[in-house]
Amino acid sequence: MVKDISSLYLDAIKRHAADPAGFRQKIDATHQHEEYNPLCGDRILLQLRIDAGRIEAAAFDGEACAICLASSSLLCEHVPGRPVEDLLEQHRQLSEALESGECTPGMDALTPLLGVRPYPSRIQCATLPWKAAARAIVTKI
Repeated sequence: MVKDISSLYLDAIKRHAADPAGFRQKIDATHQHEEYNPLCGDRILLQLRIDAGRIEAAAFDGEACAICLASSSLLCEHVPGRPVEDLLEQHRQLSEALESGECTPGMDALTPLLGVRPYPSRIQCATLPWKAAARAIVTKI
């Protein structure tokens, strides 16, 4: 199974880093937050358009490594149309899964990010966009 996750991880990182969903899109954001990872220089500005407790759109800008770009892209694909609470829960589940190595039901779309688990210094690259999104929820523009 580890080999499967490694393959899935590499394919997803390549695909999302090459053509990241939500990158530099204009979404008339209502909430945003920027996070910085001094270990590798990732800087992500995560923007959300939220209405009535639901995320209508997500976008990001910044400069980051392939892992952070891919994670940002997965976030932008995965959260629109969902309640704000789902984003917070996905962030929690991703962080826990990267610690334990076990996915919980409902986070299938984020499974490729588990490939960073053997590289502790890269975990922050994978979680940075989710951390920015969680903080964006409380940071109205």
